[in-house]
Amino acid sequence: MRTKIGLFLLLAALLCAVPAFAAASGDPIKKYGLPLLITNAGQGPGGKMARLLVAQTKTIVLDTDYWYKSEPWEADIVDRPYQALMFVIGSSDKGLGASGITIEQEIARLEKIVKHAKDKKIPIIAVLLEKDKRSAIASNPNERCIDTVCPFADWMIVVKDGNKDGRFDKLKAKHKIPLTLIDNAIDFTQLCKQSFAK
Repeated sequence: MRTKIGLFLLLAALLCAVPAFAAASGDPIKKYGLPLLITNAGQGPGGKMARLLVAQTKTIVLDTDYWYKSEPWEADIVDRPYQALMFVIGSSDKGLGASGITIEQEIARLEKIVKHAKDKKIPIIAVLLEKDKRSAIASNPNERCIDTVCPFADWMIVVKDGNKDGRFDKLKAKHKIPLTLIDNAIDFTQLCKQSFAK
């Protein structure tokens, strides 16, 4: 609980210093309609962080313009006419344990959701907000989540420190996917404010 409170307080403090524009580079910011569904890819804390950062736009309202579900299945996507599906990549043993699932089960769920989204022509936005959620080991849960989601994405948003090895540049080149880089997670708020303008 203290960790969650600390995260919220840190983000709140940083948001006070956010400039009027997002520090983004790479491909232009894409535009999407609402409603939006935000979910995890790996059961890490990134999804909840994204939910908070989107709320800080003050223009996109939780449970009205966007929803957050940590473990949606196909049926959850049918509930509302989502205009975009945002996967926030990041895995942790703690998150998987709290969900009561293994990384294999999480990958299987992601594959089904990705397929359903593609079948229904719902754009997929792949997001990496945590710079330490990377590894050179191919079997690392975070790399597996990247491989499951990113090749099917309509857009990738990645914090620069998470792309030091050019991993997402390679995905962009191979799959022809727009890639926008941000300096830090706080810039994500201003980016979403532009991308999901009402």
